[in-house]
Amino acid sequence: MSEELEEVKKELPPEKSETELLKEGLEETKNRYLRALADFDNYKKRAQIEREQFVQFANESLITDILPILDGFGRAMEAAKKIKAGEEMMKGLALIKKQLEDVLMKHGILEIEALGMPYDPNIHEAILQKEHAGPEGVIIEEMQKGYTLHGRVIRPSMVIVSLPAGQTGKNK
Repeated sequence: MSEELEEVKKELPPEKSETELLKEGLEETKNRYLRALADFDNYKKRAQIEREQFVQFANESLITDILPILDGFGRAMEAAKKIKAGEEMMKGLALIKKQLEDVLMKHGILEIEALGMPYDPNIHEAILQKEHAGPEGVIIEEMQKGYTLHGRVIRPSMVIVSLPAGQTGKNK
């Protein structure tokens, strides 16, 4: 029986000393610490990105409230041209509109190009299609300008898109 016991003992892994067990425990604790440190570093990076995005887009609702005012200046200038308003009034309106555009641009607002561009549903909102001699799917009229804030669309351009001649216009 003792021979059998000796054979079984040979098959078992050798017993580890207390020092070896402590070294293994220390290594495992060190690995857990390094993983926790890496997780914390990733958390800090994510939090920094979220803070930056919050700052970039914090004024979005204020800016979307200001955009109709900019539209109003454009309409006022068109109306002033139609009634042949004085040159000083036209210059004044143009100056105020330009100042407002410059302030918005300084804060990351860019106008979306539309007229003559291919229709893109990500940045344009088609409100109508009209027959047109040119190619299909090209923007032929812009009813309302669209804008982006740091690359994110905050107001799509409202546009009229071309149809090949011979087809009737329809709402989208």
